[in-house]
Amino acid sequence: MKIYADENIERSIVEGLRRRKIEVFSARELEYLGKPDEFHIKKASEMKAVILTHDIDFLKIASSKDVTHNGIIFSYPKNVSIGQCIRGVELIARVLTDKDMKNHIEFL
Repeated sequence: MKIYADENIERSIVEGLRRRKIEVFSARELEYLGKPDEFHIKKASEMKAVILTHDIDFLKIASSKDVTHNGIIFSYPKNVSIGQCIRGVELIARVLTDKDMKNHIEFL
C-alpha cells in the first residue's frame, strides 16, 4: 500500500514510515503546499495511494457520493502521538489491501 501524506503530516511521521519500508509520498516534498484538498485527493488517486491526514475536511469531501478515493487514514493529532500514528499506519498498510481501502476511511 502506498501512502500520500498531506501537508499537515509531520515530517517525522513520513520518515518513521519510510524506516518501516512503507512507500510514502509527501505533499510537502512534492511542493504541493497550499493546494486545495480536492487536488490532494486527485493526486493520491493518480498515485494509487491512500491519503494520510490530520485534516477533518478530507472526511467531509470523502463522504460525498461524487468523490472516489483510494482510502483515507485519519489521525487526530491531539489524541494520537507521532509513534502511535506511525505504528497505526504501518499496521493498516500491512493488514489491509488496496481493495479494502478503496473509498474507505480508517481512524487512528
